[in-house]
Amino acid sequence: MPKHLVFLFIFALFCSGFGSSAQAGSTLARIKQTGVVRCGARTTANAFAYKTDNEWYGIDVEICRLIASALLGRSEAVQIVPVNQEEGFRLLENGKIDILNAATPWTMGQELRSNASFPAVFYYSALAFIGHYKPEATSMKDYQGAKVCMEGTPFLVQEMEAYNKRHGLEMRLMKLPSLSRAKELLYLKRCDLILARLETLHSDYFKKSPPDVDLVVLPEIVRTYPTGPFIRDDDKELFKLLRWLIYAVVKAEEKGVSAQNIEDFQNTEDPEIQNLLGQDKIAADKLGVDHGWIYRAIAEQGNYGEIYQRGLGDKSVLKLKRRPENKLVKDGGLIQVQDFQK
Repeated sequence: MPKHLVFLFIFALFCSGFGSSAQAGSTLARIKQTGVVRCGARTTANAFAYKTDNEWYGIDVEICRLIASALLGRSEAVQIVPVNQEEGFRLLENGKIDILNAATPWTMGQELRSNASFPAVFYYSALAFIGHYKPEATSMKDYQGAKVCMEGTPFLVQEMEAYNKRHGLEMRLMKLPSLSRAKELLYLKRCDLILARLETLHSDYFKKSPPDVDLVVLPEIVRTYPTGPFIRDDDKELFKLLRWLIYAVVKAEEKGVSAQNIEDFQNTEDPEIQNLLGQDKIAADKLGVDHGWIYRAIAEQGNYGEIYQRGLGDKSVLKLKRRPENKLVKDGGLIQVQDFQK
């Protein structure tokens, strides 16, 4: 190869590498510049992100508003982008959204298949069944050989096949292009059950069934899985920010700090609460945010328990009881509380 072509080749490689490096941390800069956090959210049913009187609600929206409060000081500075799981990762990789929620499961395969990172678990979702009421049914054995309609995503199919094999139920799977098609076939009684996310099953998506269709959400849990916000792999700065923001609202619940009483802790001697209130200026400077970022987020959005109640619990349309895995570790749950010591 001629020398001048070698030089051009090396120069192209250098520019390519430089461009990739320059991308790192660009999401936080973009958010600060535009004053908006763009969040991919699941809007299939009124469960994770939905509109009422032109206002967004749901756990995906709560996560996005928490981030906007911390980074921008304005919880309303969010743009909700409806996505499904597959297009969500594509939009994230292409820089069309900043955060991907969408009740997306955090698994090794999911993280390795995508150019995305997962800062921390926000809550645990679950897969369950809804189906035609069978008063004589006392266990899943009474659904032996049942026909199960489901959205044909790799995650749902894999979990259903594993569950079927594990319990020897010989259920027949109908893989469909959408949840709406699965619901249609359930109403037509061409299938006995639907497998879907627990939150969707308790939303109003299935509430308006035909008069001759009597549905019930079965107590059986097929799979519990961790979920929360995904970001692009190259956003190391944003990764740390979101990780410690999530841990902060969890720590606030553990310490009894809420949106209602946060001002009462101004003169606290507790070093962890002092850090939550913004007294650790060195940490804030390293993260590239102002010193009041956590204080502001808790004051506006509340602690973990308050956010959970609005997004999934009694103050949401779902009215879901806080499942054991979504309780703090000290209460026997799986929600991790990290150390906020210097």
